[in-house]
Amino acid sequence: MRQLIYRFNMITPTFKGTITKGKLNLKNTEAFDMWCGSLEGKEVDCIVRERKKDRTIAQNSFYWLYLTLIEKETGNDANDVHEVAKRMFLRPRFVMVMGKEVKLPNSTTNLSSQEFSEYLDKICAWCGVPIPIIEY
Repeated sequence: MRQLIYRFNMITPTFKGTITKGKLNLKNTEAFDMWCGSLEGKEVDCIVRERKKDRTIAQNSFYWLYLTLIEKETGNDANDVHEVAKRMFLRPRFVMVMGKEVKLPNSTTNLSSQEFSEYLDKICAWCGVPIPIIEY
């Protein structure tokens, strides 16, 4: 499912990592190496910036498009599929309310691009509806 991440930003892919002791450590060096291989011999720009938000508006729109497709294929309401999938595939979060610890479903907005991709893969395997490929 790794391809999905890069389809959102096909012109300028984003590779995530950290800076440790002044050195860049990429999370997915394999994908980075593949992308760099496709640019062999070309001039490139390299931009390193502090990461602000994990999931984009485009990814959120894509997610709800996919949930709508699942609704049409299965007859299950997209919002219900969303709520059930969160409970099935995301780690719960715990909050204190009125002095009591309460278990709540996590939010998909907290997922990194990689985690979001894996989450979609799990939904696909569960419901059997293929994830659409969006070409730009």
